[in-house]
Parts: sequence; C-alpha cells; structure tokens
Amino acid sequence: MRVKKIFHFFAYLLATALVISIGYSAYVYFTNKPPVEELSKARESLALAKNKSAGKYAGETLKEAERLYKWSMKEWETQNKKFFVFRDYSLTRELALKSINKSTNAGNEAKSTKDRLQNRVESELATLKKQIDKFEKYYEHLALSQSTFRSFHRGKTRYLEAKIEYEKKNYQEAARLTKKASEGISPAEKAAHIKLVEFFSNYPKWEKDTKLAFELSKKGQTVILVDKIQSTCTILKGGKEFKTFPAEFGKSWMGDKLYAGDKATPEGVYKVTEKKSNSRTRYYKALLLNYPNNEDQKRYDKMVRNGEISKRTGIGGLIEIHGDGGKGVHWTDGCVALANNEMDIVYNHCSVNTPVIIVGSRQTLEDYLN
Repeated sequence: MRVKKIFHFFAYLLATALVISIGYSAYVYFTNKPPVEELSKARESLALAKNKSAGKYAGETLKEAERLYKWSMKEWETQNKKFFVFRDYSLTRELALKSINKSTNAGNEAKSTKDRLQNRVESELATLKKQIDKFEKYYEHLALSQSTFRSFHRGKTRYLEAKIEYEKKNYQEAARLTKKASEGISPAEKAAHIKLVEFFSNYPKWEKDTKLAFELSKKGQTVILVDKIQSTCTILKGGKEFKTFPAEFGKSWMGDKLYAGDKATPEGVYKVTEKKSNSRTRYYKALLLNYPNNEDQKRYDKMVRNGEISKRTGIGGLIEIHGDGGKGVHWTDGCVALANNEMDIVYNHCSVNTPVIIVGSRQTLEDYLN
C-alpha cells in the first residue's frame, strides 16, 4: 500500500513537471519571438541613410551602423541554431536597435554635412567668379608673364569644372575643384596686381605730361596723346579731345622703353620728325618720332654706367605711329599701331613737329580699378 502511494506521488510530480515544462515551452515559443521587425527596420534605415549619401558624407557613422547590423544578423543566426527553449534574442534586438539609431544619425549627419558643403562650395564659386571677372576686366589685357596667364587660365578651367560638378550635386568633387581653381586664380590675381601697382608708380610723371598735352592743345597746337592702359590714341585740339582711336603697342608695353629689343613702347614727350607713306615705310603710313629724346638718352647712359645693361645692347630707335593695326592685340616692337582708316585721320592732322605725348595712364590706379 505504501509503495503504491509513493508511486502515485512520483507520478504526480512527473506529470506536474511535464505540464510545467510543456507550459513553459509553449510560453517561450509564443513569447520569445525573433526581432524580425527590428531587423527589417535596421535594413530599411541603412538603405535610407545610403540614399541620403551617408557613404560620402557620414562614412564612419554608416560603417558603424552596418557593423552593428551584421553583428545582429550573426547573433540571430547563432540563436536560431539553438533549441528554441534556449534561444535568447535580446542581444540581437539590442544590436538591431543600435544599428537603426546609427543609421538615423548617419542620415542626419550626411544631410547636415552635405548642406554645409553645398553652401561652402556655392560661396567659393561666387568668390572665384568675382576674381575671374576682375582679372578679365582689369588684368587680362596687361603685359603679364606667361606663367601668370597659365596659372589664371588653369584656375578658370578648374572653376568651370567645379560648376559642372556642383550642378550635378557632386559637392565633394566640386569642393576639390574649387580649391584647385583658387590655387591658380589667386596667385595670378596677386601677381597681376603687383605688376599693375609697379606700373602706376610712374603716375606723377604721366599726370604732368597729360596736363602738358592739354596746355599745348589750348595754345592752338594739334597734339597726339597716347594712353597705354586704355590702349588709345587721341587727337587733341583746342584743349579738347577731337578724335580717339584704339591703339596697339609693343608686346612689353607696361613700362618705359629702356633699350633696343625690349619690345616696350616709350613714355614721355616726343614730336613727329618725319611723315612717311608709300615706299618710304613698310607700313601703310607712319609718323616717325624723335625717340630717343634727351631724357631717354640720359636714362640709358646712366644704366650703362651702372652696369644694368651692356652698351652693346643699344638704345634703339625707329619708334613710329603707323598703320596696319586693328589686330586687337599688342604686337609691335615698340611702335604705336592704328587701323589704316584711323591712321589716315591722325596722319592728316599731324605735321612735322606735332607733339606726341605717351603716358602709361591718364587715370590714377584707384580710378582705373573703379
């Protein structure tokens, strides 16, 4: 009888344990679900971050989000290999949620960085555009070194490329190109400005000679006034400008003529010594000037004495106002060239001893730049 009671007791315990086990297993089965929703959302968050260009603008944050997502997937795989009762998806869920958070941060960071970069590039492009416009308006026609022009044109090319990348919303490449553009344009602008300031150091003398030209004209003389910076040749009559024509000079026109072969157009007070036409000139018509004058000769002799130039170099001569111009570039060896129809007018209004005054500029540097 006692044995039977003991048997019933153990049978009861076994049944109870079985019921509890089955109940617990059922509870675990129905409650310990894998974090499918979180993992799916993590994938969507990664895709969304990538669509916001997080790979470009928030690379490290996106990499961390991807690392957490891969880790969560690996952890899910590890748990799925276990008997379902022993599975624990808490770490999988935690990693997925962290990945979602990182992806969201990556998307926000990318948008913020992209917006800042866009604004920066937009500002840099605007600055470069102003520099280019300024260079082309005030410096491009100057007698600058080839290296300065190469630097400017290289920079302008990079600027145009940057504009294309900006319009394609490729702001990183646009930023790289704006930097390259600035590396070409800024030094060119600086070198050109230094050259211009150096050129205008002679302005006091130009101002004096310009006043002389108008004074002589007021006294009844026809005077030719040549302005290098404006590339003009003006006939003065009665103290007023009668006619003004475009003029072309020597290739190295910025600065006074110092010696033979420097391709510079002289500055100073001269006069016509001979009128040439037909077979007497290689050009259409020509007015020979008295270069070198006394001032030119004194400067040349001083440079020779100081060893700045060799006496064998020579001071040069045969400086004329002549025709065959109208090319739109400075091309002569130091003369002043006019288009033939305009040379006719200047030729007809001049005679031997007509004053010809050549200045670097009738304007101050400040007026020129404004």
